[in-house]
Amino acid sequence: MRFIDGELSPDEHARVESEVAASTELARELAIFKSLKSGFQDLSFQADTYHHSVWDAVNTNLTRPVGWILMIVGVAAWMAYGVYVFTRSPVDPWEKLAVGAVVIGMILLLASVIWERYRDWLTDPYRDVYR
Repeated sequence: MRFIDGELSPDEHARVESEVAASTELARELAIFKSLKSGFQDLSFQADTYHHSVWDAVNTNLTRPVGWILMIVGVAAWMAYGVYVFTRSPVDPWEKLAVGAVVIGMILLLASVIWERYRDWLTDPYRDVYR
């Protein structure tokens, strides 16, 4: 890396060049590292490089709500079918109660975590800060 960055003394530089000339594997690795270095130098982390487009508004106002609606309808239909199959199965009622208790417990835990995250999000002073 010091060779790529030009930080070697002239005699070290000449020695590395002779080693690279003698080995195709070293030459290949040197080319890979030079490519990585140029790729990283072209990166920009400036916040003002993003330009808003008209599709941002379409995504916010149309795509996301439609996606949420489709997901909720799909999950509701899937759960309704699961409940139907669960209630119609010839399994012992005690097993059904045990499975039902586990599922209801998991749903309650998930709901409490989502509720806590939502309450934290409401009071987060940095929620409107964008990079």
